[in-house]
Amino acid sequence: MRHLALFSIMVGMLFSFGCEPNQDVYDDLDERQRPYSKAIEYTITASDYNSVGGEVADYQAFTEAEPASSHVPDILSGNFIALNVGSSAMVSFNQLVEDPVWYNAGFGYELTEEDYEQLGISDAFTPNNLPENNLPFYLIRKYPGATEGDTEKLIYNFRDGDTQLNIDTYEFDGSDWVLEERREDIPFVGYEFTEEDYDHFGGSIARFNNFSDDNPADQYVPVWLKNNYPYAIEGTEKVVKYMEFSGGSTSPEIAHYTFDGMKWHRTSYIEVISEQYVYGEIGWAFDPTTRFVMSRSDYLHLAEVDPIPHPQFDDFGYYYGASGFFTNFDMRLMARRIETDDDGNYIDAELGAIYDTEGPDATVDEMFRRIVEEGLIKVLQNRYPDATPQSGGIDVHYIVGFETFNDNFSRSYPEAEYRCTASGEPPQFELIEGPRDRE
Repeated sequence: MRHLALFSIMVGMLFSFGCEPNQDVYDDLDERQRPYSKAIEYTITASDYNSVGGEVADYQAFTEAEPASSHVPDILSGNFIALNVGSSAMVSFNQLVEDPVWYNAGFGYELTEEDYEQLGISDAFTPNNLPENNLPFYLIRKYPGATEGDTEKLIYNFRDGDTQLNIDTYEFDGSDWVLEERREDIPFVGYEFTEEDYDHFGGSIARFNNFSDDNPADQYVPVWLKNNYPYAIEGTEKVVKYMEFSGGSTSPEIAHYTFDGMKWHRTSYIEVISEQYVYGEIGWAFDPTTRFVMSRSDYLHLAEVDPIPHPQFDDFGYYYGASGFFTNFDMRLMARRIETDDDGNYIDAELGAIYDTEGPDATVDEMFRRIVEEGLIKVLQNRYPDATPQSGGIDVHYIVGFETFNDNFSRSYPEAEYRCTASGEPPQFELIEGPRDRE
């Protein structure tokens, strides 16, 4: 009996000592099975594009027909199997630019000041002095040896309130020049290479009047641009058209180049975009928060709609301070924003009054208020005319980055966040936060 009692005590001790370690094991397993969330950054790789196949694999980029939002959730699921509800991913990827603005440049002869003088007009045609009433006679004088079937493209200024560039195509019918086509408001005046241009390169380029895989345009065109535009300043853009032999055939190629102060660089058809994805109850999904940094076209748009336009430069306005040329907001008080006219009156009377009564700090506050409470909303309305308040049941937000040029000649890079509150013409946006330092 004494041995039996001792055995019972020992068994009891084993059970009492064994239950706590087992509980720790079970708790640890439960902890491991809980959803694992994390915020990550990821760049789509070549193998990711190849896994999608088709044109995405061909271009190593997503396209309008095959958008990132259709494929990134599966890519994230396959690459990050441990991540779960509450996770987020900032995903960077290549996007094929299928219709860049510069691709719609006009190529032809641009009328000069002398041409306008010969036509008896100042510097632009108007609704009261239409180009089709003048240009056919101009072409007869300019091309006296024209033969039937010849065509010419003329680029000119047309002013009906705002001034825009139009391009007309005329064809000679044997006696008169007849207007065949008109494109209005072209974004760029492009330059098309001539036989003389190809001749300057020599070799097979001159012989065949084209570039090729053996003589790539990107090797020669930047040099040609530097020689032909020796006084170009940083930020200058040029659109050129040339012939290129590739794959057994010759076809026209349109390219856009930008000068960085030292060299000309070709703009890629591929741009890198970053989008956020979140892991919800049904897995990974696109987060419809749009992030962008204002481009030249955004600043130009604000300059064009500015209620206090500059009397000479159409790429700057006093109210918002947007400079299309310098692609920033000019915040300099004495140098630009509180300038006076010939009579000594402030061009921006409201801002000048704030400066006189409340001082420079309050004036800068007002300039920022105009930017984030009014100006950037106009940028959003212009950029996203089809914006809607929600996408997939999620509120749509926009984070806008911009640049300011300050009184001490420094530059700042703030951002502001907005929410679309209503669709329409135009859609409505409200400021959520800003200006704040850009993330």
